[in-house]
Amino acid sequence: MTTLRNFKAHMTSDAVPCYVCRYCGKLGKEQWEWFYNQMMIALELTDEPEYLFYTLKWILKCDYGDIAYEMYCRDMMDPECRDKTLIRPSRWAECGRKYHKRFMEEYVNTESN
Repeated sequence: MTTLRNFKAHMTSDAVPCYVCRYCGKLGKEQWEWFYNQMMIALELTDEPEYLFYTLKWILKCDYGDIAYEMYCRDMMDPECRDKTLIRPSRWAECGRKYHKRFMEEYVNTESN
């Protein structure tokens, strides 16, 4: 498992897209710890880290509190996502149990009003 120090070095290096470096350049100590913990969860949920980084471009622009939930929302709302889901099939049911009700309340039920 990577340490916070290694995570910071990686997330501010040339190995990640420029928008990730810009985002990380603005983080304070507590924000780094939060982002590290969020990304460790997100990386456990995906077999597609490259696609996760592609999707982060939109996630990091939003006011989010849970990257795993945002991954679930992207999978639910993006019709192309079903072919290349962010969440491992083996973890999909777990995320559905955890996030589906919230997703329905925030996105589906508000669209019908």
